[in-house]
Amino acid sequence: MKELLLGQLIKTLVTMLTPELMKTFADMVLDFVEEYVKGTKSKLDDRIVLPLCDVIRRAYDIPDND
Repeated sequence: MKELLLGQLIKTLVTMLTPELMKTFADMVLDFVEEYVKGTKSKLDDRIVLPLCDVIRRAYDIPDND
């Protein structure tokens, strides 16, 4: 029963999402990841994760407007 309800919920949410809404959500996720990585002491994640975020932004045309 839970699987059926969860499946229906996901199906409904996916049909409601527009490309612009998806870009906004992706921007929020990327912003969170970028700020978290910048706040850590490790420089290794800065060299790995931040360039990956940049590649994702360029690939999907998600500007960093903050």
